[in-house]
Amino acid sequence: MTSLVWVYALTLGAALAVLGWALTAGPLRIFSRASRHFAGFNGWVLLAGLSWWPWALLEPLPAAYRLALGLVLMLAALQWLCSGLQTLHDLKPTYVLSPLMLPALAVLMVGVAWLDGAGTGPWLAFFSASLWVLSVTVQQAFPSMMAQGGVRVARWSLAPLAGAALLWLAGMVGTLVHGWLGAYAQTHTAAGSSHFSAMTDWQLLLLLAAWGLLNGGLAGLLLLKLVDKIRELNTEDELTGALNIRSFMALLNAERDRLRRTPQPQSLLVCEVDQFHALNKQLGFAAGDAALRHVTGVLGRGLRKTDRLGRSMNAELLMFLPATPIMGAMLVAERTQAAVKANPLLWNGQSVNLTLSIGVGGREDESMPSETLLDFCGQAVRRAQREGGGRIRVAQYDAAPPDIAVSVPDLDVPSGH
Repeated sequence: MTSLVWVYALTLGAALAVLGWALTAGPLRIFSRASRHFAGFNGWVLLAGLSWWPWALLEPLPAAYRLALGLVLMLAALQWLCSGLQTLHDLKPTYVLSPLMLPALAVLMVGVAWLDGAGTGPWLAFFSASLWVLSVTVQQAFPSMMAQGGVRVARWSLAPLAGAALLWLAGMVGTLVHGWLGAYAQTHTAAGSSHFSAMTDWQLLLLLAAWGLLNGGLAGLLLLKLVDKIRELNTEDELTGALNIRSFMALLNAERDRLRRTPQPQSLLVCEVDQFHALNKQLGFAAGDAALRHVTGVLGRGLRKTDRLGRSMNAELLMFLPATPIMGAMLVAERTQAAVKANPLLWNGQSVNLTLSIGVGGREDESMPSETLLDFCGQAVRRAQREGGGRIRVAQYDAAPPDIAVSVPDLDVPSGH
């Protein structure tokens, strides 16, 4: 019987997919939590396929109930798939993943099978529920994908899932047409497995094609997430999440090229935590790292969408402000100092007050190289520290005196903590 062949193909494919996703989640450790959900998705599909095999134990069940059992397991698989997508993109779970949703759909499926023994009702209910659950998840994942790679990337990445939804829509229409025309043929296997009387080849083919599209889409989404993670590691500082110095310098050079076309003021702030070296010396390097992460978070909350935050190899935090003159950058520096002062670092139950020394510089045309701008701002921040720290100094674009030793202020830890 042809239907049995498609069931065997679905079962074998699901078994291989379980092994593949288990390898991804286990030894390879590629987004393990999401990969475990995707392995669970294929595990439920495997159980659904096995439930349609001609087992003697299940033969007493009426054909519609055998069909409904497998379709309920398919709906459970779809819930696992949607949960994996939520985990992969850190999305808030939707109502379609509610623990009560699957029991409610199972009761609906059993009731429909009781009313319609020919199998039209269970298939229609399955296609409708699957289309609804997957559409809600794709609709929620699209904004996250768009923010990650743009509209085009989001559309191509979610295209296989949308294709599966279209197949289920076609299944709904086809089931209605066949139901109205009464075209369901009562077929039997050589072993006499009457449950196949409620299944047709085209419906099983739709199910097999949708399963293949879903697995292909999941593999593509995982690969895209992996590429995005690699890109982040190459462009972002591992400790703070800000741009690393290589990416920040590339940004400055790109903005310098922009000045050749549209001249406008650009400003650069070089910020250094005055207590950073004291924290490393007195409380350990972990405390210094915590201070950098803390200050980076404070600075990031005050940035505009067009501003960029980076970190140099000398533990300096760099703020690039496009379309901002020096006076505007001074105001930003003052607000930044006030924000850091108002948000002390909490370390091992103690509140550690932090201050920033800031060097401010700018350019209005492409005549100043990015390396020179960064060097002058670095000299300004070291001058601010020599004068006691917690100060703002403007870069001097002339022969600067050689750097001298910078005094490190003591930690300001309020008593009573």
